[in-house]
Formats: sequence, structure tokens, C-alpha cells
Amino acid sequence: MLTLRQTDNALADRLGALAAHVVEHALASGLTWEQAIMAFGVASKAIAVKAASQANASPDQYAKLAEKRLKSGMDQSADVLQAYLS
Repeated sequence: MLTLRQTDNALADRLGALAAHVVEHALASGLTWEQAIMAFGVASKAIAVKAASQANASPDQYAKLAEKRLKSGMDQSADVLQAYLS
């Protein structure tokens, strides 16, 4: 399982930068936090479907993996974003 604590610094920086970018856009979107979270779920599924099509794999399998990764992400500390959001 990929965790920010187990990644090299360069990957952690890229993950943090993307997450910070997403957070900034979510805050500026005018959506409620609940609506923004739902949008992230929809976007995650869309990414999984696109990845599945590129790999000639089952979209359902990739969607299930995306759900696991989203849950894994929720287990991560958001402290890594502080450098990007300040």
C-alpha cells in the first residue's frame, strides 16, 4: 500500500502539490465541502475508468481499486499539505 510516509521525498512532494492544488480549487469552487468531497469521488472513478481503458482492463476492477486508494488516502495525515497551502 502506498503511503506518504513510505514514499521518497520527490513522490511525496508531487502528491502533496497535487493534493494542495485540488484543495485550493475545491475551496474556490463555491461548492460545500460535502459537494466537493463527492466531486473527488466522481473524479476518482473517472480516472480509474480512463486508466482501465488504457490498460484494456475492467473498469469495475479499477473502480474498486480507486475506492481502496481513496480510503487509504483518508488514512494519511494532511500535515504534508501545510507547506503548499500557506
